[in-house]
Amino acid sequence: MNKLISVCIPTYEMRGEAVRVLTRSFEMLKKQTYKNFEVVVSDNSDNENIKNLCESNVYASLSINYFKNPIKSIAANTNSALKKAKGDIIKILYMDDYLAHPDSLKKIAENFKGHWLVTGCEHDDGTRRLNPHYPSYNKKIYLGQNTIGAPSVLSVKREGMLFFDDKMTWLLDCDLYQRMYAKYGKPIILNEVNVVIGVGKHQMTHLLPKFTKIKETIYLLLKYWKNNF
Repeated sequence: MNKLISVCIPTYEMRGEAVRVLTRSFEMLKKQTYKNFEVVVSDNSDNENIKNLCESNVYASLSINYFKNPIKSIAANTNSALKKAKGDIIKILYMDDYLAHPDSLKKIAENFKGHWLVTGCEHDDGTRRLNPHYPSYNKKIYLGQNTIGAPSVLSVKREGMLFFDDKMTWLLDCDLYQRMYAKYGKPIILNEVNVVIGVGKHQMTHLLPKFTKIKETIYLLLKYWKNNF
């Protein structure tokens, strides 16, 4: 069970909220009972705030592998973190999300089989945790029917790992889940809350224009047309 887990965190300024949300995530990482993990931070921001936090003595025990990534893209920034990871298991954790409890990584290590695992999650609106969600796979996930959840519910095997499509922003997780299913079959499902998803006005679902969402939906329809029609 003692496999190295890489916790990959893509970051950006997040309208001045970056340090606050990352501190929340780092504090839970410090409490993990499973100790064989590394933290990889790929930073899109133009200032040094995230770098300073990652290099502070407070989080020295996490041995954070921090690096700047100038490419302004969610998919590309996440992929950069994945490519720097050294672990047997890759745990994606978006910067506004955090592990749900001290045994989160332990539970992933204990239950990880095959090539990908997804877990349940709750949501944090800034005042409380609410709306638990438990994942399931459906064959129309490429249409945006995301019954699995946000990328932070996902852990993957580094060997044979697939990357996010850097042409996408809104439905990039649905696209990745579709390709993971096509190559490796259904995921292992850990049907309990393991991660908490930060929700609010900062989310891409609120910030992206309608045109972008329509364009990505059409892009996925064309991408998977031959396999599904």
